[in-house]
Amino acid sequence: MVPGPLLDSARRPCPRAAVDLGSSRVRASLPGLDVIVDLPSSVGAAAGRPPSPDTVRVGPIRYGAVTDVPGCIRLTRRTLREIDPMPELSEVLLGVPVAADRFQRHRAATAVQAATDCPVHTMQAPLAAAAGAGLDIADPRPRLVMDIGAGIIETVVIARARVLSARSIQYDPERVAGRPVPHLSEHLRERLAVTVHQVLGDLPSQQRVAARKGGLLLTGGGARMPSLPGRLTAEIGLTISVARDPSRATIRGLARICLSPAAWRQVVTTS
Repeated sequence: MVPGPLLDSARRPCPRAAVDLGSSRVRASLPGLDVIVDLPSSVGAAAGRPPSPDTVRVGPIRYGAVTDVPGCIRLTRRTLREIDPMPELSEVLLGVPVAADRFQRHRAATAVQAATDCPVHTMQAPLAAAAGAGLDIADPRPRLVMDIGAGIIETVVIARARVLSARSIQYDPERVAGRPVPHLSEHLRERLAVTVHQVLGDLPSQQRVAARKGGLLLTGGGARMPSLPGRLTAEIGLTISVARDPSRATIRGLARICLSPAAWRQVVTTS
């Protein structure tokens, strides 16, 4: 659990929750209490029981998509109850991959709704990560973001709280103690620069120039790899910046949206 200054819920209600479901970690926040819970998303062979050292760890999320709805319900419920045993929620904002199709978004939202018993809205995870890294996602100037998770890497250009261009790479992450981690092979690292050029190439020339001027923001657990920023700088010729605490950028961004009425209206209307 990563706490902030806890506030008395009687003085500051927290009717909304933010949820980020990942192949490696699941994160949830009750923004009104300024607290984030960060737990492994893998579960043991026996539902609801901690896996033993000899148990092969599996999870209900792969490539950022829900593959096991009952397991996802249990995982979401357990994570939120780490914050509050009986949260009274009005709405949930859920981060989903840009690559998720309508069926995948619906399945994820349905699982979280079953866990929370309240309406669920979705937001594209790289857009949320940009907000969590401190970008003004409503800014009309295009910004380039690469979100490197365990199993999926998404590179996007955002502006006016929308994704203008996107490319996704799905991969099978390495496992440490049975859990997936965002370690990139040499082959994957070679694809990153190509992906950046493709995303920029999909834009009109004026937006492409503006996006290049803003540089590339790295978020997600894979952004911590020490050699990656220097290598990308050399290969794509852009200024590279890494979000503070990049693995939690998405959940921080979702939480910020929950606390901002104007941002909430904009995100929920366009999601």
